[in-house]
Amino acid sequence: MKSSRFLLLLLGVLLLIPSSEQMVQCRYTKNLTNRADGGDEHCLFYYLLNREYEDSGNVHSLSTFPPRSDEMKITIENVLVKYVELVKGSSYQFNVFGDIYLNWKDERLKWDKKGEFENYDHLYIFNSSAIWTPHVIDHTLCADGGCSYSVDDIDIYDDGTVYARIQFKYQASCVVDYRKFPEEDDSCCIFFTAFEPNVLKTQFEIEGKSKEKLNRPVYAQKVYEKEESLNKAAQEHSPWVVVERSISVSHLGGLETLEVLQVCVKAEKQMSTVRVALLFPVTLATYVMLASPLFGDLRTQIFVKLFTLHVQTLCFLYLCTITPLNGFLGVRPRIYIFYEIVFTISFCSILVTLVVMALSRVKRNVPPSHRLFLSAKLINRVVCCIEPERTDAYHRFVEEETNPEARPTSEVNDSVIRRGAELDYTQDWRHIYLALNNMFSALMFSVFLFMTFLEFF
Repeated sequence: MKSSRFLLLLLGVLLLIPSSEQMVQCRYTKNLTNRADGGDEHCLFYYLLNREYEDSGNVHSLSTFPPRSDEMKITIENVLVKYVELVKGSSYQFNVFGDIYLNWKDERLKWDKKGEFENYDHLYIFNSSAIWTPHVIDHTLCADGGCSYSVDDIDIYDDGTVYARIQFKYQASCVVDYRKFPEEDDSCCIFFTAFEPNVLKTQFEIEGKSKEKLNRPVYAQKVYEKEESLNKAAQEHSPWVVVERSISVSHLGGLETLEVLQVCVKAEKQMSTVRVALLFPVTLATYVMLASPLFGDLRTQIFVKLFTLHVQTLCFLYLCTITPLNGFLGVRPRIYIFYEIVFTISFCSILVTLVVMALSRVKRNVPPSHRLFLSAKLINRVVCCIEPERTDAYHRFVEEETNPEARPTSEVNDSVIRRGAELDYTQDWRHIYLALNNMFSALMFSVFLFMTFLEFF
């Protein structure tokens, strides 16, 4: 019992005795009582602060004013995009969360490694407001207070180089390219500036990769109920996917003294199912329409083309239902151009077939060119496997006799070939008309095949 009490008493004494680091105070803090650093920084920092205080006479000079130089160079090591979400109430504006890893040179933070602090290669700063840091911020879209900005992980090396990490959340300025609707592209940029009133020129230098491929979903903000716990609610993602991050430097308004760091993300709306639903049925129906000469006579071709036109109209109405209410900002999407060409081809194909049907009813007594007739017959029989039949319903002469029953039976049967002393070449001309219809369908089929290749590949 006595031994246990002795151990407890000894432990209490040890707890009451301050540690050696607490007892030994840094001698450079005696003149810096007006600063609210809390004494958390290392003694090396107070050595640098005291030295700057002796030079400038201002105890807040190291944390308030930039380095004494006319030109400030900020090196951007990397920009990391961690999280992207849709702005509430918008379908294409993004909030971007990320980190900027940067460094700059501050001559006031140098120290001699041969002296008192020879064992220190670098100095970590716990309080980011203890030293001056560049204000790399975006002033454009933060009027509503929805942005955040903080500087962390400040590390100083003996040559005065300061490394830091900026955590930011900014609303990006986005521009949508509607030409690829419904899988349009969205380019969103944040414009960072580092304007300092006491520095004549601020220069950005990109050290890392200017472009980086990404594959990160864009999440949609969800309105949660008060009773619903956030850890149980699943995060919903939007159709947008960030595919690229790029960094570039430009001059603001042509001013050489003020540079802008542009951090841009490129997102693509990946809706392959909707795209297939809009393109595949209308493409297949158009191919069937242009191959209608293989189905039989002209009347059958007309029925096939009218049915395919009905399918094309249904697909276009579905496209109109998913069109944004605010339109496409004066841009005509490629899929609308595709539908315009499809309807144009369908109208021309139906019109040509109707004209050919009308010409086939007109009786012809003048023979066509023999070579033209043979070429037309070759196209109809060999290529399209079709030729005009005398029993087709649309074969009707324009000039009809008033009383065909009064004619002899043999003369009625031979009336298709001759009428009185005149020969009838109507069937020969029908071959030519039908060949023209088939050749037009083949030409449109080739054009549409090339157009489909451009659209899909």
